Amino acid sequence: MGKPSPPPAPDYAAAATAQGVANLKAGQQTAVLNNPNVISPYGNQTVTFNPSKTVDQAGYDRAMQNYQNQQGQTDEYGNSMGGSAPDISQYTTTGDMQPTVTQTLTPEAQATLTAQQATQRRLADLGTQAADTASNVMGTPFNYNGPQIQTSLGQNMPVNYGPAMGQYGTAGGINAGQYGNLKSSADMSGVAAMPVNAGMTGQQAIMNRLQPQLAQQSAATAQQLANQGITPGSEAWNNAMREQQQGQNDLLSQAALQGIGLDMSANQQGYGQAMGQAGLYNTAMGQGYSQGLGAQDQANAAMAQNYGQAGTSAGLYNQAAAQQFNQNLGAAQFGNTATQQAYQQQLAQYNQPLNQIAALMGGSQIQAPQFQQYSGGGQIGAAPVAQAATNQGNYQTAAYNAQMGALGGLYSGLGSIGGGALAKYSDIRLKSNIVKVGDHPKGFGIYEYDIFGRRERGVMAQEVEKIIPEAVLEHPNGYKMVNYGAL
Repeated sequence: MGKPSPPPAPDYAAAATAQGVANLKAGQQTAVLNNPNVISPYGNQTVTFNPSKTVDQAGYDRAMQNYQNQQGQTDEYGNSMGGSAPDISQYTTTGDMQPTVTQTLTPEAQATLTAQQATQRRLADLGTQAADTASNVMGTPFNYNGPQIQTSLGQNMPVNYGPAMGQYGTAGGINAGQYGNLKSSADMSGVAAMPVNAGMTGQQAIMNRLQPQLAQQSAATAQQLANQGITPGSEAWNNAMREQQQGQNDLLSQAALQGIGLDMSANQQGYGQAMGQAGLYNTAMGQGYSQGLGAQDQANAAMAQNYGQAGTSAGLYNQAAAQQFNQNLGAAQFGNTATQQAYQQQLAQYNQPLNQIAALMGGSQIQAPQFQQYSGGGQIGAAPVAQAATNQGNYQTAAYNAQMGALGGLYSGLGSIGGGALAKYSDIRLKSNIVKVGDHPKGFGIYEYDIFGRRERGVMAQEVEKIIPEAVLEHPNGYKMVNYGAL
């Protein structure tokens, strides 16, 4: 015994069509509520609607009932006899959906509007005349004939950059060697030399004076000894000559000491004189250096004074030049301002006809009485046909997936049904792209078809069941199977 038949699939398309009709009715009712008739002191406004779509509800209900009765019924091959939901458009009549707004003014308001329109007409005529004038003016391009923009300031005094370096000379200094070199020692070339040993220098004169006298004394002593018979080389001779020699030596010593004293005195005097001369020379050179330095300072001061006076003169000159530049700039700006004013005046005169037209066209605008604006019924939602198709497809896909799941489970349990013979699904409801290719000797057809995603060849369970009913089994899921071993 097979499973009970599942409930019929929801008719999403019919539901979407009915939803569209409901949306249309709701929008129309909203438009009626939003647009009441208006009665005001200025006049009246009425809103009328032409007949909308009308539905033959009785015919539509009969078609839907017939559709529902056929749901779940199949033909001799198991195909569904339900078909598609009826199209509601065949039970509707479409009328003009445009609303009509009628505004009627009171006699006083109508008279006022008529007067305003007459005034506006006369202004429009004046505007036409002004347009002709403007056309004549605009036919000639605008040509400015006033003073031109001044872009230069004329002759200006050049900038004085002051006295050039070295123009008044360069600062000078004193060359120390110009007045000689300081003497750090005295010239001793003319100073008497100090004695080195006796008989030199100052003492020489004394010695030269004593020599003849000493020689004479030595000769007299020798003659006296000879006269006494004392011979040279004898002891008496030697003693006498020794005494004579000692006396001469004493005399020479005294002369040497006296000469040394004289030499030292002369040397000291010459040294003092040399040092005095050197000091006088250095003093004279210092005085010359000081005088030269003072003169150079005066020259430098005079040069600095001249340079400062020249710089001051250049500054005054540049100040006068800047003043002249500012005066020229102010005069040029004043002239350019006057030029711009003259340009604006001529341009305003050129545009005057256009301004007159704009004034005429913009004045005394007609003020019609204001009534409530027409308000539509809002956005009327279209029938959700696409969503209905999506829902219908999702339902059919879910049903198909359920069938495929059941079949997959069945395949794992099928081995031998009905005496161990091989049984296969052959229900026509599971097959598509059916093509008859021959006849079985027992009187039913042989077909090629697609089933479970593959191309196969076989028989139809519904045909076999009429001739060999014992060869056909019904699976618990409601689909028919054929025991090919019994064929």
